[in-house]
Amino acid sequence: MRRVVVGVILILTSLQILVTGVPAMASGFPNANTYGLTTGPTSQTYADPVHKYVSYTFTLVNGSSRDADIRQIGQNGPGMQLLVSVGSGMASKLLPPTGPGRIQTVLAHKSLRLTVWFRISNCATVSKGSWPLKMDVGWSTQKLLRVSLTMTSAGSLQWQKFLADSVCP
Repeated sequence: MRRVVVGVILILTSLQILVTGVPAMASGFPNANTYGLTTGPTSQTYADPVHKYVSYTFTLVNGSSRDADIRQIGQNGPGMQLLVSVGSGMASKLLPPTGPGRIQTVLAHKSLRLTVWFRISNCATVSKGSWPLKMDVGWSTQKLLRVSLTMTSAGSLQWQKFLADSVCP
């Protein structure tokens, strides 16, 4: 009986690792790549050095066989404040942000361009290392799941540092 219980525990642990991945379990958030969500090869940035607003528009690719509903993307970070709403001046320059209350659906095996806006509040504290974006994703009737989306780097700099450097002296 003890062997059966130990065997069941090992199988369940193995399934958890297969579903979320070892790094995802360590970070507390599953990696979006586990669910077929990745960033595409192109991105676009905008910088307003006067107000220290920056935006990052990127392609989210859904490699899954199910549509994915994105309900929230982005979070505050060191030296960066996520902007949920933008003024008409910024909105006319690029896409509006994907924020609370706005559901964006990425169809199965398709892609969608998303934009996140930040205000750089402290140039010196913006993270130089990998800083994945958090997003809330749902698939049809499934509950929302918070996942980490690993963003592509801009040359030798991480994406967030590249954005900050565009408005910081």
